Amino acid sequence: MSTEFNTEIVKTREFSKTLRIIFVILYLIAIFYIYFYDNESQNIYFKYLAVAIFISGIYFLFAQSFIKPKKIGTIKISAENIAFNANGITETIALNELENIFLKYMDYGGWTTHSVFGNKNYITITEKSGEKYDFEILIRNRTSKNDLKRILNNPEFHEKFDFITMGNSRTEF
Repeated sequence: MSTEFNTEIVKTREFSKTLRIIFVILYLIAIFYIYFYDNESQNIYFKYLAVAIFISGIYFLFAQSFIKPKKIGTIKISAENIAFNANGITETIALNELENIFLKYMDYGGWTTHSVFGNKNYITITEKSGEKYDFEILIRNRTSKNDLKRILNNPEFHEKFDFITMGNSRTEF
């Protein structure tokens, strides 16, 4: 039985909303041009451009889950304290200094989920002094999820811990 939970603090790359909207419009135009526009009147250069946009769209839809998020630190949660190192900040918070822990749980990583490395799970740690830390963490697999669950369901954390399940989570926490 593990008495601590270790994982990475990460930053997932997000594309700007404007870029995503433009790309979706181009993708829809490319699909229309390839599949629905009359083949005899298609310009060969436009057809190659549409195929290139279509293939790059497939990459953004499916291959993004195979890109590892950027690691910015580590976090260790144990029955005695919470220690993290992120963005040059190293902090150890004892349980008596802890106000609360809030977990936004999406899912753990795997071949059947959105990402092989772990979905976007967010943890917010608040100290009694009012200092607040927000991190995106990786929960790699079922064992890792169960380790975190076991630690956070300890009597020491019971009154200080809360969570919500986000979006389309396939597993319960």
